[in-house]
Amino acid sequence: MKSTLLITNSIRSTAIAACSLVSTLLPGSQTAHAQDELGDAFIAPAVFQAAGPTGASIQSTVDAFRAALGNVNNGNNPGPLPSGRREINWDGGNPAIMDTTPPVTPFNVFLNTRGSRFITPGLGLSQAAPVGLEALFGNPKYGEIFKTFSPSRLFTPVGSNVTDSFFFVPGTNGAKPAAVTGFGAVFTDVDQPDGRNTRDASTVIEYFDRRGKRIFTSSIPASPGDGSLSFFGIVFEDARIAAVRITAGDVAPGPNDDNQHDIVMMDDFIYGEPQVLLGNNAQR
Repeated sequence: MKSTLLITNSIRSTAIAACSLVSTLLPGSQTAHAQDELGDAFIAPAVFQAAGPTGASIQSTVDAFRAALGNVNNGNNPGPLPSGRREINWDGGNPAIMDTTPPVTPFNVFLNTRGSRFITPGLGLSQAAPVGLEALFGNPKYGEIFKTFSPSRLFTPVGSNVTDSFFFVPGTNGAKPAAVTGFGAVFTDVDQPDGRNTRDASTVIEYFDRRGKRIFTSSIPASPGDGSLSFFGIVFEDARIAAVRITAGDVAPGPNDDNQHDIVMMDDFIYGEPQVLLGNNAQR
């Protein structure tokens, strides 16, 4: 059975699309499995992955991924630009900002500036420093077991472990749906081993094309011990990624991170410059 997703050019329709994805998505069948739904047109992406106890463990892989997307960070400049990448590190442009933002969905903070919208089937999505996670989820252990890759805040769904990402041309405030060549993310405290396939893994990332077909899925590499950091990203030769789903951990945050539950938070999101979907390429 194939997953279906409707990519549209309005805020209301995008929310409907996310609900459709939530209700119809099926889990992948194996780690780093590329679906053959595009037939002969499919070319496997370059894969970048690393995990370890500190930021230094993944830094070289993250930098290589950035270079593969484009060495220029386009920041908040209006698009579409011919090359480069966008990044979100959840820090509000100032590592001294430690505030916890209230859960909200859709999360449109970076919709106009960097062309990204995030949705969860839970209560909402929040930015919080590790110490802020203690109050956000009512768990005093969270301030110690999660670490940041870029100071000072992490990103997390509340009331769910699922985050859906959609792309738009920066500067259009969601009016022009877009696709990107690649997308990668940093994770903290992925403890459980990858397993034989994605159904055995605690943390999984799935990529979809403009028609809502799943084109790639993988588990996230694990590293045992509190505060570990993991990175996973892929880059295609063309802009074919219109949506990304992240399942972070095997349960929504709140419970203790132990042998029964793998609780995972997210840090930096890095993706290619969003390119507009034209004509019949985007379903409306």
